[in-house]
Amino acid sequence: MRLPLLIFLGFLWSARLAAIKAAGLSGIPLHVTISIAVLGIALTFTMISIARRSWPPLDRNALIFYLLSGIFGFILPFSLENVVGPRLPVFLFVVIISTMPVLTILLASTLGVEHPEGRQVIAVALGFLTAILIAVDARGAGQNINAEVTWIAIGFSVPVVYAANTIFIASRWPRSPDAIHVANAQAVIVGVSILVFGTATGGISEWTTVALNTPAILAITSCEALALLVYLKLARDHGAGYVAQANYISILFAAALGFVLFEENLSWVSVLAAVLLIVALRIGRPAMNAKNSATV
Repeated sequence: MRLPLLIFLGFLWSARLAAIKAAGLSGIPLHVTISIAVLGIALTFTMISIARRSWPPLDRNALIFYLLSGIFGFILPFSLENVVGPRLPVFLFVVIISTMPVLTILLASTLGVEHPEGRQVIAVALGFLTAILIAVDARGAGQNINAEVTWIAIGFSVPVVYAANTIFIASRWPRSPDAIHVANAQAVIVGVSILVFGTATGGISEWTTVALNTPAILAITSCEALALLVYLKLARDHGAGYVAQANYISILFAAALGFVLFEENLSWVSVLAAVLLIVALRIGRPAMNAKNSATV
């Protein structure tokens, strides 16, 4: 199931970025998008926990893990994406985020957390080549990828944060909670904080602007909730380097969404990129005994 989950995660990430861009262009304030989406995610996972009759463990180690992974793997990158997303073409932002696997392997190797095999390094290199091919193809198709250098630089902070958090999750996962427990605890902690802050500052009065593009907000919420769960499970079970490859898959989905939703034309170069990506995933897939096989 790991490869289908990886492909699904790539789709969710690209769809979420497209929805974030749509929400921003519709005039929905940044803090409203973040607040409503986080509260929706918290509600979703709370309902799942009720249905399972299983709540997140609340021991000291688990609480610290929830807090740190929630900040650096959820609210911080999610906020950055909402800031940068409306200001960059979707495909360009996805290409920027696609540097995450490279950063993940470099950081994990430097810290001694993971020791990637040669084939995994080759897989990451091939995956990054797909990002370059998509960017070149987009430029050749006449797409506007000119953007302020400042926003491009800020955009690179997203893969840096994701890389660091992915390594943290893969190496510091507590023994007791599963992926749903962690996702639920993260979302509830952040959601309650946002609700309290919004009420105290009066920002909650602007939440009605969601009506400007309700489908985009629903798409962001559902994609982020599912992506969070799949991301946590893959990081825990198969390691930081493997889950990071979902970024490459998201590039192809971003190109497809651009073609369908925004009439962006891509050439045979993108087909070549897709083939290279498939090869990269086959080369870089972990062995059957990699990490563990715990279930959600």
